[in-house]
Amino acid sequence: MDWILKENIEELKKMVLKEGWFTEGIFNQTINALKERDEKSAKAVLSTGAKVNLMDMKIREKAVIILGTMMPMSTDLRIVTGSFVISSYFQNITERAQEIARKILELIREPQLKPLVIIPEMAKLAISMLRDSMRMYVDQNITGAEAICEKDAEMDNFYEEIREELMVYMMENARYVKRALLLLEIAQKIEETADFATKIVETTSYIITGKQYKCYRDKLYTTETLDSSKGETS
Repeated sequence: MDWILKENIEELKKMVLKEGWFTEGIFNQTINALKERDEKSAKAVLSTGAKVNLMDMKIREKAVIILGTMMPMSTDLRIVTGSFVISSYFQNITERAQEIARKILELIREPQLKPLVIIPEMAKLAISMLRDSMRMYVDQNITGAEAICEKDAEMDNFYEEIREELMVYMMENARYVKRALLLLEIAQKIEETADFATKIVETTSYIITGKQYKCYRDKLYTTETLDSSKGETS
């Protein structure tokens, strides 16, 4: 019975990884559409939600079968429950990509406000975080978790930089406001995507150790160490 459980858990992990790679592909396509001002690619992103939803449904169905018929315990139980939590994060990332695609369709009707520099760098960082978090889940290895949290702090710095830059444009000329706001919203969705990568890290860390974790600033904390850290900085 134990080998049957292990086989099913490995199959479940493969299903989650497949959804993750598909989600990363959607995000990449969205950013390329932004850089190329490509209406066709942006519209294609808007049609991907149904496939991700189907992948999520199949993962949940698989998890329910494992939970109902094989009674996993300890780490195996955490892998099963954590897997459909992570699947929901991929859904959320897809939704952010689609929201960006909608903003792109609005942007390309207007003249380009400025060359894109910071936003592509933000996207590159978000993809790196997503890949590293998926690798951590598949390998079931907590090594590298803190490095992903550190990248999240870098992402926050990028967002503040682009926000300040776009504020200057908006104050300079009222005609720039709409385009600047669209770019700021896109930057926000990229930053949120990076946040979901850290949530995958937190969930995977829980799966491996049985402890609740949180990325806070640029460190990975357990609930206990986070409380003490906040106390020291207050």
